[in-house]
Amino acid sequence: MNEKTLTTASPVPKSRASRLLSMGGLATKLAGNVLTEGSKRWIKGEAPSLNELVLTPKNMSDVADKLARMRGAAMKLGQLLSMDAGTLLPPELAAVLARLQSQGVIMPKTQLIHTLESSWGSDWMDRFNYFSFDPIAAASIGQVHKARTLDNNELAIKIQYPGVAQSIDSDIDNVISLLRLSGLLPRGLDIDELVDEARHQLHLEADYCAESRHLTDFAGKISNFSINCDLIMPTYFAELSETNIMTMSFIEGVGIEEWLKDHPEDASRIMGLMLELFFTELLQMNLMQTDPNPANFHVCPDTGKLILFDFGAVRQFDPQFVDRYKQAIDQAIEQNRAGLEAALEVLSFFKNGTDVANKAAVIDIFTIASEPLRSTTPYDFGQSDIAKRIHEIGMSVSKDPDAWHTPPADVLFLHRKMAGLYLMAAKHKAVVDTRTIYQQISG
Repeated sequence: MNEKTLTTASPVPKSRASRLLSMGGLATKLAGNVLTEGSKRWIKGEAPSLNELVLTPKNMSDVADKLARMRGAAMKLGQLLSMDAGTLLPPELAAVLARLQSQGVIMPKTQLIHTLESSWGSDWMDRFNYFSFDPIAAASIGQVHKARTLDNNELAIKIQYPGVAQSIDSDIDNVISLLRLSGLLPRGLDIDELVDEARHQLHLEADYCAESRHLTDFAGKISNFSINCDLIMPTYFAELSETNIMTMSFIEGVGIEEWLKDHPEDASRIMGLMLELFFTELLQMNLMQTDPNPANFHVCPDTGKLILFDFGAVRQFDPQFVDRYKQAIDQAIEQNRAGLEAALEVLSFFKNGTDVANKAAVIDIFTIASEPLRSTTPYDFGQSDIAKRIHEIGMSVSKDPDAWHTPPADVLFLHRKMAGLYLMAAKHKAVVDTRTIYQQISG
């Protein structure tokens, strides 16, 4: 993790009441914007629809800014919706929610000190000979600070924003209500299972004790596989950790996006490692860090190894699910539509009443997504239009939201990771022998 200073500071609303008022303020602001924009256009003789008035750049910007400043579940839910339901959302909302992937707002120093004193006592600085009050990273749940112990251990200390763990359920309910009442979510779009799983996942991510167990478990399991020699993971410091503070060894590194921007010639190797890690997690460990946010991955400049940081979104897959999912992949590689349909049926991809066209669309998406695994030569992600083709099919399905069936949670989180890797590989024009990687790991 390399050091950088984040300067946008805003107090985190702590109580449920203050967070509810914050959402209420956003609703009032959106309504005011609709009235103002509507008046302007009616004076010009135009007759805009309510949907057009809601989906203005100003309203979309206000939504993203408010979710970023609230942090916690409000911001994280926006991130999940942008990745898991992006093809079914209005493009304006999908684009602005995608901004939350890289948007981080930090706590003011006074709130940070109060949080540390509440957890460690007023003499907390006696534990360190150095502590930086400028965070080196900020995300939806917390921010990270660099420190050094009295015996000169370099540390990365993740400090949870106050109030976010206690506000997860109310935040999610408030955000979904706002998006539905404002018309930002398409009428009839069923995201209940996604929302329930987001709620469960957020409670896990806010539990830093659980994350420390995930880190230890993940490091222990992956040490049995060949990719381990290309990875670096931090050491956990239990004596300096609390339920809202997670302390790990500081590892010098460069963010993967920054590294690939400066070293484009390394894109194929790095993305090959990322895909090898993905299939090792799924097929051999049945344990995966499911968050594809590039901020979770750094590169060691001296060795070129991947550095893994965040273990809040680690998910354990049932071996039976993994076996069934592998069957679906293998059928897709062979382009056996009947076999793929049967495999997806077992995985609960379809609901009763799903019409033939939508079932065919899901099979098409899965077949297209398996294209890199089918290629007999190294796959050129930079020349691929996989994302475009999948998006076009998704948009055709979105015209009939009632026929859309949200897949099981395991599938959603798995596809979120895979889609993130494909998009990163395409962005950096990686050429990867994906088929060989899959065959070697799947046996």
